Amino acid sequence: MLILILFAAFIRVTLVIMNETNRRAFLGNLATLVAGGLMNQPTLAQSLFTSPAVNFSDVADTDPYVAIQMSPHSMLYEGIGACLDLIQKTAAVNYVYTYSHAFHANTLGKPLNQMAPDHGKPARDFRNKVPMVWVKHHDEYFKQTKLRIKSASPLLEYADRDLFKEMVKPARERNMKVCARILEGSGLAIENFDLVRTVDVYGKRGSKACWTHPDYRHFWNGLVADMFNHYELDGFQWGAERMGPLMNIILPWNDDAPTCFCEHCVQRGRAAGIDPERAKEGYRKLYEYVRQLKSAAPKPAEGVYTVYLRYLIRYPEILSWQYQYRTSREEVHKGMYDTIKKIKPSAEVGWHVDQQPASWDVVYRAEMSYEEMAPYSDFIKLILYHEVLAPRIKSWYLDRFKSTILSELTLEESLNIYYDIFGYDKTKEPTVDELTKKGFSPDFVFRETKRSVASANGKTKIIAGIGFDVPGSPKDDPERIYQATLKAFEGGASGIMVSREYEEMRVPNLEAVGRAVREWKARKKM
Repeated sequence: MLILILFAAFIRVTLVIMNETNRRAFLGNLATLVAGGLMNQPTLAQSLFTSPAVNFSDVADTDPYVAIQMSPHSMLYEGIGACLDLIQKTAAVNYVYTYSHAFHANTLGKPLNQMAPDHGKPARDFRNKVPMVWVKHHDEYFKQTKLRIKSASPLLEYADRDLFKEMVKPARERNMKVCARILEGSGLAIENFDLVRTVDVYGKRGSKACWTHPDYRHFWNGLVADMFNHYELDGFQWGAERMGPLMNIILPWNDDAPTCFCEHCVQRGRAAGIDPERAKEGYRKLYEYVRQLKSAAPKPAEGVYTVYLRYLIRYPEILSWQYQYRTSREEVHKGMYDTIKKIKPSAEVGWHVDQQPASWDVVYRAEMSYEEMAPYSDFIKLILYHEVLAPRIKSWYLDRFKSTILSELTLEESLNIYYDIFGYDKTKEPTVDELTKKGFSPDFVFRETKRSVASANGKTKIIAGIGFDVPGSPKDDPERIYQATLKAFEGGASGIMVSREYEEMRVPNLEAVGRAVREWKARKKM
């Protein structure tokens, strides 16, 4: 009798956490079990727990890691306590990643039509009205670099507030972690930034900083040392949303010439056994070839892609230089990681991987596995924004490749190759005609998470960035957000990062995340 009572209780709990479709499948399996005799049918009993809707993979029986990306002015405007209560109640958030430095342009505020209207206060446009830097810096940490953080105007709203000190107590009261986040961007808030700008193949200065430049590296090391010595931070996430020189030629975000060939990169190349002049010549010729492809000039008789390969074959320095570009960035990561760990070993330090390398930059994937990044990565957070990925694939991938090295293919052919190379199910994902109207499916989140977890090979945690309410996206559906969140966990993610920006997120969509998180937690306890 006791066994029957316990079994009945188990059935009730299971049915509560399942949706209607899954309940029907579960009850069908249950009927088979009862008809065959529960105790005498171990294989059928096992089938009860192998339904695709119920994943019982081996994870720790603790609250799932649920982080959110946050702009400081959002929290201050809504009220620290009220804001933390909202994200915890709706999305079950326990890690708050707030921008400490808004170096990246889109972190400064949103137009009113991009802001969520249901957070309890009227939407406000904060663009150009709030500081770019939200922590207090100390000059002694920047003695090894000529770079400095510019002081914010005292006239800006919230310029007198010290959010990363103010939020510690209310966050601790709610068992939430306080973490800082930075996206590398322009030098708008950095003094002497011109000293560290990249140098292109024509000897001209670029708009970004060179990762090999010692002043730039010392700047980041000093910045995180200052922060972790003066603030009670539990974690840190850093990201740089820019492509390497090869991808910016063949899948151009802009028309900038390839970088970097400054004195520090030239010295680095020589140390790696690469001829800098050959690398520069190869990049210049490939850049000029692709620029011709984008013009009305006749296409080469041998084929567009064939000539592209010819440059790679004749100038192997192109790929070697690209790899040095990537490893230089990883050394910036390692410098910050080592600096933070010396100050606070328990801090969780990881990296933001934006949508291009997370979803379509095959060069980035080929350069390095996540396992190779693991020695200086407590986690790697990937942008897996399923809805907005579709229009981005159309305009940022298909259309750009169509104007360069894949101009001999139709958009349909190019999209099919993309699905095949990256292992996405083309029967579930949008066709070319649907890309501007329909987002990618939750199955994309599952597949990309699973691939990334395999790439990490157990050496570091993979955090899935679940994105919604992103401008330019097809309309978000709470049910698909719920499914995408579950799929991230089913794919093996160690946690999720609710993305892109809190101020854009509608409450029903935050609630969809929370529903999935609580269901996943309930599954783990069964």
